[in-house]
Amino acid sequence: MENVLLEDTDINFLLDADESKDSMCPMNQATYYQQLREIGDDDEAEETITTEILEDADEWFDEMWAGNRGFLTFRSNRITDDAYDTYETTLHGLSYEEAIDQYLERWGWTDDEYLQFINLIEDSTEVQSGGTSSQIDVEDVEFFPSPDDEIKSHYMGMPGIGFGNAAAKYAEPFVDKIQLKSRVTEINSDFEEYSLVTYSDEDGIETSVKAKTVLVTVSLGVLKAGTINFVPALPAKKQEAIDNMGFGLVNKCIMTWDNEEDMVWPKDDMWFLLVTPDDETSGQWTRFYNPSMFKGVPTLIGWIGGDDAVEAEKQSTDEVVNAVMKNLRAIFPTISDPDNAIITRWGLNENTKGSYSYPEQGRDIFTDAAALQQRLGRIYFAGEATGSGWGTVIGAWNTGQVAAEGMVQALSSAE
Repeated sequence: MENVLLEDTDINFLLDADESKDSMCPMNQATYYQQLREIGDDDEAEETITTEILEDADEWFDEMWAGNRGFLTFRSNRITDDAYDTYETTLHGLSYEEAIDQYLERWGWTDDEYLQFINLIEDSTEVQSGGTSSQIDVEDVEFFPSPDDEIKSHYMGMPGIGFGNAAAKYAEPFVDKIQLKSRVTEINSDFEEYSLVTYSDEDGIETSVKAKTVLVTVSLGVLKAGTINFVPALPAKKQEAIDNMGFGLVNKCIMTWDNEEDMVWPKDDMWFLLVTPDDETSGQWTRFYNPSMFKGVPTLIGWIGGDDAVEAEKQSTDEVVNAVMKNLRAIFPTISDPDNAIITRWGLNENTKGSYSYPEQGRDIFTDAAALQQRLGRIYFAGEATGSGWGTVIGAWNTGQVAAEGMVQALSSAE
């Protein structure tokens, strides 16, 4: 099913699954498991950790996050323009970590199990954004704003229907003109009628081409690294946005099993989240997605973000899989090692140097994105970091379309 763009009705027809359970924002749909630390009465007794389903997860989520006493209400009340007139303290200019700390102090939460539960949610925001909660601005993005908020994942995850397939379909008319395995090293616009784009192929051979318009869609990570030399240099306002915007890291450990009987987890449950007993482990491979119903084979995907993702990239494949399986065995004791494992390392990838942008504490991501998108003569900019705020694929698609329309108009006017 290669290079086929399918309508929603066609996709739904292909799904042999309960689509109502398919969501990329799983906080209200996940099955929560909780690790409990137990120490015997004897002073010399060893500590043991047991894992059980957290039956009261919905109540906890409502009480601490989404309900009237939850963090989202606390946050929304204290980021309004008139918050200074109503509250002794506001959250303006604070990070998510600082805001959550204020919330916990305000309500006097001291129960260790509750605190570890909110730690898991806080670390889940790092998977959502790629940034660390101590760096994410609490004003610009409301994570998990509604228990009913859903993003369907089968559009991305079903074989033959993913993003790569869509891109390949759109590229078909001019695929012979696309130079793969090449990196642009310089864009020189010191010419009256064209820009000179220089790129290096996989053999290190440099080639320069003249272009009447140029579209730059490289990641913010690549722009931060200065991989492309712009002549003349980028304006100070655009460079300042590049240097100071947040650019985060999210990685996945994608595991498959060859035999159906290896699926010892509930096949129809899409998400499994693990509440660990320690702050430092709450974000380390504790969020698992189950797309088995779309993949045709038993499949689990572990997610990790922020500083935990940075540290995980320093580990070998075996070390990562062992860390992932340790948590999965806490949830499903009889699970076997996967037959196949793929681990993304977007931070180490020279073509991305990270995953996607996030609202950096103290910055206005909308202002920064607009500055980054600003056209420079015949050079256009697009990509997720140039969208109307934190946008990932939506931002990339929309800004790419806007840039393409602008380029067509410029080329038509020049004829």
